[in-house]
Amino acid sequence: MEIERRSGYFITANYRVLDYEFRRTNDLFIVCCGEERNAAKTVIGPCIRDGWHLHFITSGSGYLATRGVTMKLSHGQLFLLQPGVEYTYWADKETPWSYAWIQFDGLNAASYMKEAGFPRDCYVRDSILEPEVYVDLIRDILGIQGLTLWEELKRTSLLYHVIGMLVESQEKKCYPQKSHYNYSPQTYVSRAVAYIHKNYAQTSVSQLADYIGINRSYFTAIFKKLVGVSPQEYLLSYRMEESMKLLTECDLPIKTIAASVGYDNPLTFSKIFKNRFGCSPQNYRKEHKGKTIEKD
Repeated sequence: MEIERRSGYFITANYRVLDYEFRRTNDLFIVCCGEERNAAKTVIGPCIRDGWHLHFITSGSGYLATRGVTMKLSHGQLFLLQPGVEYTYWADKETPWSYAWIQFDGLNAASYMKEAGFPRDCYVRDSILEPEVYVDLIRDILGIQGLTLWEELKRTSLLYHVIGMLVESQEKKCYPQKSHYNYSPQTYVSRAVAYIHKNYAQTSVSQLADYIGINRSYFTAIFKKLVGVSPQEYLLSYRMEESMKLLTECDLPIKTIAASVGYDNPLTFSKIFKNRFGCSPQNYRKEHKGKTIEKD
């Protein structure tokens, strides 16, 4: 189905908004965004709208009324208007608020908002980060007004950035010790193994854990359970396998081979190699040079 191309940019002394309905993505897309300052006389609603409207209060205070409940909100808080829900919101007369908002929709918008701290029937949360951090990104979106593909992709990437920061801040608040993870152990271990195969000479277990985003103790536990050995042992084994190939397939000096598999000190490499295979790298090369290494 062809979607009508419609885009508009409106600006007054206290109000800026970008309406943008043309889209090529379905996972997540921007409908509009804007910024309003000192909205003392503005009352929105009661109304029901499509999509998700996320507001970042940068100063002052105001009120949100929905489902028979009225809440007073202020600087440092966020409020989310969910699709299909009637709401009204307005500024406090004494300290009228300023805020920025972004309206979006998409197949995964609801699940992203849940991870961002807005489960069903939850409309308000603390910003955690300073709201201006998000507002700066919304202003960046406001500055991209065209209908070219590259501009749409830039707007969408900034929307993902906003939601990504919301999810990250919420997770760090709720799980400060990172005991909560978004993917299965199999996913983390598979990614770690693939990373080892590509970066075995430059990585460490701590770097591996950081790369896949989990703490080292949890990473070690799930790796050993699924692979049968610790990540340190797996990394060591893979380095030794690669060194065996180099010793038998090329004429590089031992110190070069040592550096190629992650050991700056060739004596350290020789010691580990001998402990593992019962002979020095030099003797291994003499015995196996030119032979095909058989694997189980």
